[in-house]
Amino acid sequence: WLTGHPKGPAASFMLNGVIQSLRTGLIPGNRNADNIDKELETNDYGLYLSKSIQTSGIKAGLIKSFGFGQVGGELLVLHPDYLLATLTQEQLDEYNVKLQQRSAKSERYWQDTLVGNHPFVQVKSHPPYTAEQEKSVYLNPLVRAKYDSKSGEYKF
Repeated sequence: WLTGHPKGPAASFMLNGVIQSLRTGLIPGNRNADNIDKELETNDYGLYLSKSIQTSGIKAGLIKSFGFGQVGGELLVLHPDYLLATLTQEQLDEYNVKLQQRSAKSERYWQDTLVGNHPFVQVKSHPPYTAEQEKSVYLNPLVRAKYDSKSGEYKF
């Protein structure tokens, strides 16, 4: 209801919404749901909300996106608590250390953006390969770019 039909990015909007719902427990209503077909009321498991509702928590969300040219996708998003519950204590501790490191890097990046050290989105001006490397990069599914700390770019 909010974004209409933005074609390609529709699934990314939906994924963002599902992740927010998993984090907050809030199920957003469809503000345009003012004329639901009476036949749909016979379904026990369908919700046709026109207003948002706050739940005590959501375990999972299912996203379905059907695009032009009959190209569609489906994605099941599971609340992280259920995934993390499958880990051993050692694996969970290792995950939490990496999570803290990623969070610190993310916070630093955000702070650098706010003080003007770099833009939030850094648009690339050229690919990470040379013109001579282009064919081999495209044709080899195993080729991987490596980060060059001197130039601050990924290269082959």
